Amino acid sequence: MDVIYDWIYRAFVLGQLRLYWHLPAVLFLAVPIIIWIYAGFQSKRRWRIRYPVTSTLAQIPRVKKLKRFSRHLAVILRVLVLILVILSAMRPQMGKTQERVNTQGVDIMLTLDISPSMNAEDFDPNRAEAAKEVLIDFVGRNTSDRIGLVVFSGRAFTQCPMTTDTMILEEFISQVTIGDVTEYGTAIGDAILTGVARFPDEDVVSKVMILLTDGESNMGQYDPLTAARIAAREGVRIYTIGVGDPAGVPIPNPNRPGEFLRDWSGRLVYTTLDEAVLTDIARVTGGRYYRAEDETALARIYDEIGQLETHEIESHRYTTFTDLFQWLLGAALILLLLELISRGIWGRVLP
Repeated sequence: MDVIYDWIYRAFVLGQLRLYWHLPAVLFLAVPIIIWIYAGFQSKRRWRIRYPVTSTLAQIPRVKKLKRFSRHLAVILRVLVLILVILSAMRPQMGKTQERVNTQGVDIMLTLDISPSMNAEDFDPNRAEAAKEVLIDFVGRNTSDRIGLVVFSGRAFTQCPMTTDTMILEEFISQVTIGDVTEYGTAIGDAILTGVARFPDEDVVSKVMILLTDGESNMGQYDPLTAARIAAREGVRIYTIGVGDPAGVPIPNPNRPGEFLRDWSGRLVYTTLDEAVLTDIARVTGGRYYRAEDETALARIYDEIGQLETHEIESHRYTTFTDLFQWLLGAALILLLLELISRGIWGRVLP
């Protein structure tokens, strides 16, 4: 039964059934069979041989029903034979479609700052949630690329390795929260090198990193510009996105909602966007620096980067077909044999 269901699905859902409508051949086969069926209606009594016993037997109600059924069965079998012969004359073929896609792919590493300052509410609802929404939308529109995710604060780690499974990646992005990295600060250099190390060793047309941060590098083992030069040597182009205010904004206190972080003397702690470093990182790697002032600008920036990294996909689609007419002819011959047997048995016995 699974084979039959598979054929029905491929034929009527996938559209892989092909017929050749050759009218002369169909008429050549159909007309004699139609005459044969019509002759069956006109000669119902041809095979009757009357015997006293059978004449008496024919008066039994059950036998009368059997006699009528046998006559209808013969006609039904002849009609089915006609249908199968016509279908076989149309040379039905079932196809199996395969597709080869030669993709000149782009590997993209999304690098996201999740330091406490990303809780600032100058974005709706805050910087971190706005960035996550934009990233999820970006991933959903770049399904042919391999994309990974690195998150960082005082240190960096890989949230999701390179993958083409957009659903998995979107789930990882949605699970990112401020505080996943317990070390406070902004380690931009470490984040860059962590992302560079996660690019596969395969040859691809483009290796891209999109780094989003709202602060200046004040933590980590590696200097941002040194990390950028290493990335450039590995063929990674970095687009940097700065969110926030270069003049500085207070950092929300993650442990006390509504309050801000203060130093030992009680003064507010500010996060300052270092646009000069982000611009240099982009320049060294052949990328570009963007400034995002709100969530709308942030979405537009990711969209622009996606357009800058467009690539062509060449697809080769081909279908192989298998003939089915021999199966239909075989079924028609079997039905024809059944019709002859039924006519030979019931037609000679029942008046």
